[in-house]
Amino acid sequence: MSNIFSDIDIHRVSAPAMHAAFTDLHENPFDKTGHTLFCCYREATNHVSWDGKIVILTIDKQTFRVTRTERISLPNTDLRDPKLTFFNGNLIMSCYAKTKHNDDKKSYNALSFLSSDGFSWSSQIKLGVVGHWLWNYACIEGKAYGFGYHRPSESISLFSGNPMRRMLMHKRNVFGLEKTGKGYPNESAFVFDHQGNAYVFLRRDADTFSAQFGTSKPPYTQWQWYDLGIYIGGPAAVILNDGHFLVSGRHIDWDKRQFTTRLWHFNRETKKLSELAILPSSLDTSYPGMVLDKSNSTLYMSYYSSHIEQQARVYVTKFDDIYGLIQRKKIRP
Repeated sequence: MSNIFSDIDIHRVSAPAMHAAFTDLHENPFDKTGHTLFCCYREATNHVSWDGKIVILTIDKQTFRVTRTERISLPNTDLRDPKLTFFNGNLIMSCYAKTKHNDDKKSYNALSFLSSDGFSWSSQIKLGVVGHWLWNYACIEGKAYGFGYHRPSESISLFSGNPMRRMLMHKRNVFGLEKTGKGYPNESAFVFDHQGNAYVFLRRDADTFSAQFGTSKPPYTQWQWYDLGIYIGGPAAVILNDGHFLVSGRHIDWDKRQFTTRLWHFNRETKKLSELAILPSSLDTSYPGMVLDKSNSTLYMSYYSSHIEQQARVYVTKFDDIYGLIQRKKIRP
């Protein structure tokens, strides 16, 4: 496997654990020096166990040394797929909670935890999303928007609201099997540009398994969709100053059954994905987090992979000159 990897220096940041996965990355909004990042991930027995807790690391940008570790857990609950957002002066850690009760019944909730310093965290806030897995959200003008997926109907719906209180259905069945003939849309990366236009990269796990790119203007009730022709699992995306995107996620070579985490450039006009890098990765891997620095040229990226001893571990890396990488790959703007 190693011969397909780009020459990338990665740093393991997760502590020893049975399974460390499902990452996100965020600039530390409380660090006035700009020298640190927050990285969160799920720590558990395995990929689907019921003992998931969330780990939140403070990481030095230069050395990638972990300077502080916080953990969030709830009794009899698997906390999954944490995401970090800064909203109204608070860092929000959102996640999905699967809880087992004493009567053997199970409940499922979209949760938020709040912090005003990145170290001390509030008790859980239930966002009131019922029947959908609210994957993540992006914020604009004091409001959050994000897609939740409904597996039985193989559809996604758009939710909006205050992620510190409640999220409500904004538009039902935006994309799905009944509406488009394309099955099982689920995980998504949601991004706004400076003009308030919304973009989403959407994973699918049915029929052709091809990811989708969606666009919408306010009030985000009408969407246009484009088939990207490849599979992207656990997608993450950031927008560049020129309006194009960096996208990352799990790639599958279907012939070889080979799983890797990759980074692409996406041209918004041509709807073309161009590969920039294959990160050291294999087997159980993906769910990256991405942070562009203020210069819009350095990309920090977290992800997890099982390429070493088949153990799921969390790694962080950076690309110092993302525009130089794009030019070296001879990608046209």
